[in-house]
Amino acid sequence: MKRWDLTCRILAAVPGGYALSAFAGICIALWLPDLRVERAMIGMLIGLLIWPVTFMMSFAISDGRKVFGGTMVALLALIGLAVLKGWRP
Repeated sequence: MKRWDLTCRILAAVPGGYALSAFAGICIALWLPDLRVERAMIGMLIGLLIWPVTFMMSFAISDGRKVFGGTMVALLALIGLAVLKGWRP
């Protein structure tokens, strides 16, 4: 049980946090009304702030499954927002 909890935390922290920060940057770059270069720069900077916070929160919350589930829900919401604005991979 502890291995499963640790696995969920690591998956939420490393690849989940990276994907969450990447899609947060994409969403910000797509949804802000400023110039294209400014939106891209703000998106990158916000992404750099989101990944460490996600990493730390992955190990601060008591249940690893909740952390992984919350990360996936937030990631799916950001992917949906990016696709809604016209982003394509």
